[in-house]
Amino acid sequence: MPAISTLTVNDGAATPVSHTFAFAGQSGNRFTFADKSSGIPIGYTKITHEVRDAKSATGANSVIIGLELPTLSSVSGVNTRVRVSSAQVRLNFAQDSTDQERKDAVAYVINYLSNATIRPALYNTEPFYG
Repeated sequence: MPAISTLTVNDGAATPVSHTFAFAGQSGNRFTFADKSSGIPIGYTKITHEVRDAKSATGANSVIIGLELPTLSSVSGVNTRVRVSSAQVRLNFAQDSTDQERKDAVAYVINYLSNATIRPALYNTEPFYG
């Protein structure tokens, strides 16, 4: 079990910039980390990490990772949150899954999101054709 610590995550800029996410709170098994560099709480980028135990003997254990990326704009001199981009990844693991099966599932998700064909489809919110 990892200890709570500050996380450093790169953004998607042409020259990636690393952002520091400090522990910002806990509710049950849901932990929130925030990049407070904007100095404005409504503008904090947040990452959540939640673990849910199976609800039955045949159910799956879940890990749910979320991202909230607000965009601020000055409206009449007041910083206002004008929109939020968000993401959620949910990994469900059978209770009897092996360590390697869980590693493979995580690797497939990471590598899918990094795939040269998939990235432009994600960035441009485009479906596949053909």
